[in-house]
Amino acid sequence: MKKRNKLLALLLAAALTVSVTACGSSDAGNDAANTPSETTTQDETDNEDDAQKEDTDSKADADSKTDADPLATAQKNMADVSSLSGKMIMEMDMDVSADGATQSLQTITTMDMTYFNDPMHLKADITVDAGETGTSSSSIYAETAEDGTCTMYMTDGTNWQSQTAEPEILAPYNVSNTMTQYMESGYEFEAAGTEEVDGANAYKYTASLSGDSVKEALSAAGALDSFTSLGISAEQLEGMMSEAGDMEINLWIDEANLYPVKYEMDMTSVMNALISAIAESMAEQAEDVSMTIPKMTFSLTCSDYNAAEEFSIPEEAKASAPAAE
Repeated sequence: MKKRNKLLALLLAAALTVSVTACGSSDAGNDAANTPSETTTQDETDNEDDAQKEDTDSKADADSKTDADPLATAQKNMADVSSLSGKMIMEMDMDVSADGATQSLQTITTMDMTYFNDPMHLKADITVDAGETGTSSSSIYAETAEDGTCTMYMTDGTNWQSQTAEPEILAPYNVSNTMTQYMESGYEFEAAGTEEVDGANAYKYTASLSGDSVKEALSAAGALDSFTSLGISAEQLEGMMSEAGDMEINLWIDEANLYPVKYEMDMTSVMNALISAIAESMAEQAEDVSMTIPKMTFSLTCSDYNAAEEFSIPEEAKASAPAAE
């Protein structure tokens, strides 16, 4: 029984670990904040006077509405975003069989986010709906003080906690950097026509990650480190990754303003390949125990570019912050 429980724990950890990949990583956020396009823009700006900058901006606006590549223009537009709203949805269906019995679990995790860049402050409302198992909700706020110190406030709906927050902790809630990183990750996006997203026309792009690309994505998010901490060897990891399936990706860019409006990823085949490899590596411990993931998808929708609704951090949240020394 203990062996089976260990296997189930490993399989569940694998599912949760890969799900973290979808939410981005601190390294991804830092990379996005230092992209070549952003650095170049800053260098050029430093060498221009105000009149030249105005002419350049006007030309860029004109180009973006004419023959500019929508994907390239969207990447550039993200460098100047001051605020936006985002909605992340992750759906995961899980079937676990042990001792001749099968149990199914469907979860939908939703995160509504509002992000402001200067000074940085954000809000995220998170809901995990596990069907008959129940629903849980939590909220996270963060703000930056004049001295650059960042404080994070968290509540489960009953109690508040607060802590000094490091940048890597807040990376998953920085919806601006997350979307930027998804567009600039080196995926070979291909144009796939246009579709409507939330009632507006949008350019659609598709890509597929496989092999080393999937491994790099998991490694960047710290997923592979999590597997080794569970007792899985580097050799086993290599075998798992070689069997991993493709990860299908779709990206939509608003036709009118050339901002990314939606990103989605299907991780079902990758997740099942990893779970199968883990079970195989455990041999006898995996007898009569199995787990499959019929569905595992992730989407991120962005809106309110440079026009997000301002919010206030609740007074009870601030009251939970430690007193200044």
